[in-house]
Amino acid sequence: MLHDRDVNALLSRPAVVAAVLELGVTALQVEDVLGALRRFGPVRIEVVADRRRPYACVLQIAGEDPEIGRGSSVLHAALSCWATTLDSFNAYADTGVTRLERFLAETDESRGEPT
Repeated sequence: MLHDRDVNALLSRPAVVAAVLELGVTALQVEDVLGALRRFGPVRIEVVADRRRPYACVLQIAGEDPEIGRGSSVLHAALSCWATTLDSFNAYADTGVTRLERFLAETDESRGEPT
């Protein structure tokens, strides 16, 4: 079971705060988080052998390794999965922006334009 400091640490993670804000809710229910995760792909909740975090939320995104969040309750596992998914999505988006910036810089240089 998670201790209060563990729950506070989970709920204060910037990605979790961003996830809750993105959901646009004032009270957080497991259905809100699972519904948001389903926008990315199929979601399932598993019970695992970890006594401290017996629930695992598994999100399967097509062509990717699954995102997995673990917690002492289904809500904590779902929140952890949502935060991990947002972190991964942000990293993927940042990589795409960096590649686009490089492409545009190369295109400008090939035209002889200053960057």
